[in-house]
Amino acid sequence: MCGIFGFALKKPIPMVKVFKVLEKLEVHQYPQEPRPVGGYGAGIAVLEDGRSVMLEKIGKVDASPARRLSKTVDISEASVLIGHVRMPSPQFMETARFKETAQPYVAKCYRGLTVVSAHNGSVTNYKEIREKLDKSHIFESERVELIDSEVIPHSFEELLKEKAEAEEALDVLFSALGGSNTVSLLQMREKNTFLHFIHKGKTRGLTIWANKQNEVIFSSRKEPLIEEFRDILARGKFEEKASIPYHEDVSLKLSFPLNFWVKR
Repeated sequence: MCGIFGFALKKPIPMVKVFKVLEKLEVHQYPQEPRPVGGYGAGIAVLEDGRSVMLEKIGKVDASPARRLSKTVDISEASVLIGHVRMPSPQFMETARFKETAQPYVAKCYRGLTVVSAHNGSVTNYKEIREKLDKSHIFESERVELIDSEVIPHSFEELLKEKAEAEEALDVLFSALGGSNTVSLLQMREKNTFLHFIHKGKTRGLTIWANKQNEVIFSSRKEPLIEEFRDILARGKFEEKASIPYHEDVSLKLSFPLNFWVKR
Protein backbone atom coordinates (compact mmCIF):
# COMPACT_ATOMS: atom_id res chain seq x y z
CA MET A 1 0.00 0.00 0.00
CA CYS A 2 1.12 3.52 -0.87
CA GLY A 3 0.98 7.00 0.64
CA ILE A 4 -1.00 10.05 -0.43
CA PHE A 5 -0.46 13.71 0.42
CA GLY A 6 -1.66 17.06 -0.83
CA PHE A 7 -3.30 20.39 -0.20
CA ALA A 8 -5.58 23.10 -1.56
CA LEU A 9 -4.51 26.53 -0.30
CA LYS A 10 -5.19 30.15 -1.15
CA LYS A 11 -1.52 31.08 -1.15
CA PRO A 12 1.21 28.95 -2.71
CA ILE A 13 3.85 27.22 -0.63
CA PRO A 14 7.44 26.36 -1.63
CA MET A 15 7.96 23.07 -3.45
CA VAL A 16 10.91 22.45 -1.14
CA LYS A 17 8.39 21.72 1.62
CA VAL A 18 6.44 19.41 -0.68
CA PHE A 19 9.42 17.25 -1.49
CA LYS A 20 10.53 17.10 2.13
CA VAL A 21 7.13 15.65 3.04
CA LEU A 22 7.26 13.15 0.18
CA GLU A 23 10.79 12.03 1.12
CA LYS A 24 9.77 11.50 4.73
CA LEU A 25 6.50 9.84 3.76
CA GLU A 26 8.11 7.29 1.47
CA VAL A 27 10.33 5.93 4.25
CA HIS A 28 7.80 6.19 7.07
CA GLN A 29 7.10 2.87 8.77
CA TYR A 30 5.43 1.99 12.06
CA PRO A 31 7.00 -0.89 14.05
CA GLN A 32 4.10 -3.21 13.20
CA GLU A 33 4.35 -2.57 9.45
CA PRO A 34 6.25 -5.02 7.21
CA ARG A 35 7.22 -2.34 4.67
CA PRO A 36 7.54 1.47 4.51
CA VAL A 37 4.89 3.61 2.87
CA GLY A 38 6.80 4.19 -0.38
CA GLY A 39 10.12 3.90 -2.13
CA TYR A 40 8.95 2.45 -5.46
CA GLY A 41 7.93 5.61 -7.31
CA ALA A 42 6.58 9.09 -6.67
CA GLY A 43 4.54 11.76 -8.39
CA ILE A 44 2.80 15.11 -8.11
CA ALA A 45 -0.05 16.79 -9.94
CA VAL A 46 -0.23 20.58 -9.61
CA LEU A 47 -3.23 22.70 -10.55
CA GLU A 48 -1.58 25.62 -12.30
CA ASP A 49 -4.24 28.10 -13.40
CA GLY A 50 -7.62 26.63 -12.54
CA ARG A 51 -7.79 24.46 -15.65
CA SER A 52 -4.41 22.96 -16.56
CA VAL A 53 -2.61 20.25 -14.60
CA MET A 54 1.15 19.85 -14.43
CA LEU A 55 1.92 16.16 -13.90
CA GLU A 56 5.36 14.80 -13.03
CA LYS A 57 6.05 11.18 -12.07
CA ILE A 58 8.95 8.81 -11.68
CA GLY A 59 9.23 5.06 -11.23
CA LYS A 60 11.53 3.14 -8.93
CA VAL A 61 15.14 4.33 -8.92
CA ASP A 62 18.21 3.36 -6.93
CA ALA A 63 17.91 6.37 -4.62
CA SER A 64 14.86 8.16 -3.23
CA PRO A 65 12.17 8.52 -5.94
CA ALA A 66 10.84 11.67 -4.25
CA ARG A 67 14.30 13.25 -4.26
CA ARG A 68 14.83 12.33 -7.90
CA LEU A 69 11.40 13.73 -8.73
CA SER A 70 12.34 17.06 -7.15
CA LYS A 71 15.11 17.46 -9.72
CA THR A 72 12.68 17.10 -12.65
CA VAL A 73 10.15 19.71 -11.50
CA ASP A 74 10.79 23.29 -12.58
CA ILE A 75 8.14 25.12 -10.56
CA SER A 76 9.04 26.74 -7.24
CA GLU A 77 5.66 26.79 -5.48
CA ALA A 78 2.12 25.41 -5.62
CA SER A 79 -1.32 26.18 -4.19
CA VAL A 80 -3.24 23.02 -5.16
CA LEU A 81 -1.30 19.77 -5.30
CA ILE A 82 -1.92 16.02 -5.17
CA GLY A 83 1.10 13.87 -4.30
CA HIS A 84 1.86 10.16 -4.05
CA VAL A 85 4.60 7.76 -3.02
CA ARG A 86 4.34 4.19 -4.27
CA MET A 87 4.61 0.82 -2.59
CA PRO A 88 3.12 -1.62 -5.12
CA SER A 89 0.98 -4.59 -4.27
CA PRO A 90 2.93 -7.82 -4.91
CA GLN A 91 1.07 -8.39 -8.19
CA PHE A 92 2.35 -5.05 -9.54
CA MET A 93 5.89 -5.10 -8.16
CA GLU A 94 7.44 -5.80 -11.57
CA THR A 95 5.88 -2.63 -12.97
CA ALA A 96 7.53 -0.30 -10.45
CA ARG A 97 10.32 0.98 -12.69
CA PHE A 98 7.87 2.49 -15.19
CA LYS A 99 6.61 6.01 -14.53
CA GLU A 100 3.31 5.11 -16.25
CA THR A 101 2.47 2.96 -13.24
CA ALA A 102 3.21 5.71 -10.73
CA GLN A 103 0.55 8.08 -9.45
CA PRO A 104 -1.23 10.51 -9.49
CA TYR A 105 -3.44 9.67 -12.45
CA VAL A 106 -5.33 12.23 -14.53
CA ALA A 107 -8.59 11.43 -16.34
CA LYS A 108 -9.59 13.95 -18.99
CA CYS A 109 -11.69 11.97 -21.41
CA TYR A 110 -14.73 14.28 -21.48
CA ARG A 111 -14.70 17.91 -22.51
CA GLY A 112 -14.86 20.38 -19.65
CA LEU A 113 -14.04 17.86 -16.92
CA THR A 114 -10.76 16.77 -15.34
CA VAL A 115 -10.27 14.35 -12.44
CA VAL A 116 -6.94 13.84 -10.65
CA SER A 117 -6.56 10.98 -8.19
CA ALA A 118 -4.05 9.55 -5.74
CA HIS A 119 -4.84 6.15 -4.25
CA ASN A 120 -3.60 3.98 -1.42
CA GLY A 121 -4.91 0.43 -1.24
CA SER A 122 -6.02 -2.35 -3.54
CA VAL A 123 -9.05 -2.23 -5.81
CA THR A 124 -9.82 -5.92 -5.94
CA ASN A 125 -12.40 -5.61 -8.73
CA TYR A 126 -10.52 -3.14 -10.94
CA LYS A 127 -10.75 -5.32 -14.07
CA GLU A 128 -14.52 -5.55 -13.78
CA ILE A 129 -14.76 -1.77 -13.33
CA ARG A 130 -12.54 -1.23 -16.38
CA GLU A 131 -14.72 -3.49 -18.54
CA LYS A 132 -17.86 -1.49 -17.69
CA LEU A 133 -16.41 1.88 -18.71
CA ASP A 134 -17.13 3.23 -22.16
CA LYS A 135 -14.56 3.18 -24.96
CA SER A 136 -13.60 6.87 -24.67
CA HIS A 137 -11.25 6.29 -21.73
CA ILE A 138 -7.51 6.16 -22.32
CA PHE A 139 -5.40 4.48 -19.63
CA GLU A 140 -1.77 5.54 -19.26
CA SER A 141 -0.74 2.41 -17.37
CA GLU A 142 -1.99 0.07 -20.10
CA ARG A 143 1.23 0.81 -21.98
CA VAL A 144 2.82 -1.44 -19.33
CA GLU A 145 0.03 -3.16 -17.39
CA LEU A 146 -3.30 -1.77 -16.23
CA ILE A 147 -2.89 -0.62 -12.62
CA ASP A 148 -5.90 -0.87 -10.32
CA SER A 149 -5.48 2.74 -9.16
CA GLU A 150 -6.08 4.17 -12.64
CA VAL A 151 -9.64 2.90 -12.95
CA ILE A 152 -10.66 5.18 -10.06
CA PRO A 153 -10.50 8.64 -11.73
CA HIS A 154 -11.96 7.29 -14.97
CA SER A 155 -14.85 5.65 -13.17
CA PHE A 156 -15.53 8.83 -11.20
CA GLU A 157 -15.30 10.89 -14.38
CA GLU A 158 -17.99 8.76 -16.01
CA LEU A 159 -20.19 8.86 -12.91
CA LEU A 160 -19.98 12.67 -12.86
CA LYS A 161 -21.45 12.72 -16.35
CA GLU A 162 -24.27 10.39 -15.34
CA LYS A 163 -25.25 11.81 -11.95
CA ALA A 164 -26.81 15.17 -11.21
CA GLU A 165 -24.66 15.82 -8.13
CA ALA A 166 -21.02 15.08 -7.31
CA GLU A 167 -22.10 13.69 -3.93
CA GLU A 168 -24.20 11.04 -5.66
CA ALA A 169 -21.30 10.11 -7.96
CA LEU A 170 -19.02 9.79 -4.93
CA ASP A 171 -21.53 7.51 -3.20
CA VAL A 172 -21.67 5.19 -6.20
CA LEU A 173 -17.88 5.12 -6.52
CA PHE A 174 -17.52 4.33 -2.82
CA SER A 175 -19.88 1.35 -3.17
CA ALA A 176 -18.23 0.15 -6.39
CA LEU A 177 -14.65 -0.07 -5.10
CA GLY A 178 -13.76 -3.52 -3.79
CA GLY A 179 -11.09 -3.96 -1.14
CA SER A 180 -9.53 -1.49 1.31
CA ASN A 181 -8.85 1.91 -0.22
CA THR A 182 -8.04 5.54 0.49
CA VAL A 183 -8.67 7.92 -2.41
CA SER A 184 -8.18 11.65 -2.94
CA LEU A 185 -9.99 13.06 -5.98
CA LEU A 186 -9.55 16.56 -7.40
CA GLN A 187 -12.58 17.32 -9.60
CA MET A 188 -12.32 20.29 -11.94
CA ARG A 189 -14.97 21.86 -14.14
CA GLU A 190 -15.12 25.37 -15.52
CA LYS A 191 -17.58 26.52 -12.84
CA ASN A 192 -16.51 24.45 -9.84
CA THR A 193 -13.61 22.62 -8.26
CA PHE A 194 -13.88 20.01 -5.50
CA LEU A 195 -11.51 17.92 -3.43
CA HIS A 196 -13.12 14.61 -2.46
CA PHE A 197 -11.96 11.82 -0.14
CA ILE A 198 -12.94 8.19 0.24
CA HIS A 199 -11.73 5.79 2.91
CA LYS A 200 -13.00 2.24 3.33
CA GLY A 201 -11.52 -0.79 5.05
CA LYS A 202 -8.02 -0.94 6.54
CA THR A 203 -5.31 1.20 4.92
CA ARG A 204 -2.12 3.10 5.72
CA GLY A 205 -4.31 5.73 7.38
CA LEU A 206 -5.54 9.22 6.53
CA THR A 207 -5.61 12.60 8.28
CA ILE A 208 -7.41 15.61 6.81
CA TRP A 209 -7.05 19.15 8.12
CA ALA A 210 -9.29 22.05 7.04
CA ASN A 211 -10.05 25.61 8.12
CA LYS A 212 -12.93 28.06 7.86
CA GLN A 213 -11.76 29.16 4.40
CA ASN A 214 -12.21 25.55 3.18
CA GLU A 215 -8.48 25.20 2.65
CA VAL A 216 -7.46 21.56 2.96
CA ILE A 217 -4.30 19.60 3.78
CA PHE A 218 -4.14 15.80 3.89
CA SER A 219 -1.68 12.96 4.33
CA SER A 220 -1.61 9.22 4.92
CA ARG A 221 0.67 9.89 7.86
CA LYS A 222 0.50 12.69 10.42
CA GLU A 223 4.14 12.64 11.45
CA PRO A 224 5.90 13.66 8.19
CA LEU A 225 3.22 16.23 7.47
CA ILE A 226 3.33 17.92 10.86
CA GLU A 227 7.13 18.06 10.85
CA GLU A 228 7.13 20.17 7.68
CA PHE A 229 3.74 21.91 7.81
CA ARG A 230 3.52 22.82 11.50
CA ASP A 231 3.78 26.54 10.72
CA ILE A 232 1.22 26.36 7.91
CA LEU A 233 -1.27 24.45 10.08
CA ALA A 234 -0.90 26.98 12.89
CA ARG A 235 -0.95 30.11 10.72
CA GLY A 236 -4.01 28.93 8.78
CA LYS A 237 -5.86 27.81 11.94
CA PHE A 238 -6.35 24.32 10.56
CA GLU A 239 -8.26 21.70 12.52
CA GLU A 240 -8.44 17.95 12.05
CA LYS A 241 -11.58 16.94 10.19
CA ALA A 242 -10.69 13.26 10.01
CA SER A 243 -7.98 11.16 11.60
CA ILE A 244 -7.90 7.49 10.67
CA PRO A 245 -5.00 5.50 12.17
CA TYR A 246 -3.07 2.80 10.35
CA HIS A 247 -5.11 -0.34 9.72
CA GLU A 248 -8.26 0.93 11.45
CA ASP A 249 -11.43 -0.17 9.66
CA VAL A 250 -13.25 3.10 8.92
CA SER A 251 -15.70 4.24 6.24
CA LEU A 252 -15.51 7.89 5.24
CA LYS A 253 -16.64 10.21 2.47
CA LEU A 254 -15.79 13.92 2.57
CA SER A 255 -15.98 16.70 0.00
CA PHE A 256 -14.58 20.24 0.03
CA PRO A 257 -15.66 22.87 -2.53
CA LEU A 258 -12.62 24.92 -3.54
CA ASN A 259 -14.52 28.11 -4.26
CA PHE A 260 -11.48 30.29 -3.62
CA TRP A 261 -9.73 28.61 -6.56
CA VAL A 262 -12.63 28.90 -9.02
CA LYS A 263 -12.47 32.70 -8.79
CA ARG A 264 -8.93 32.81 -10.19
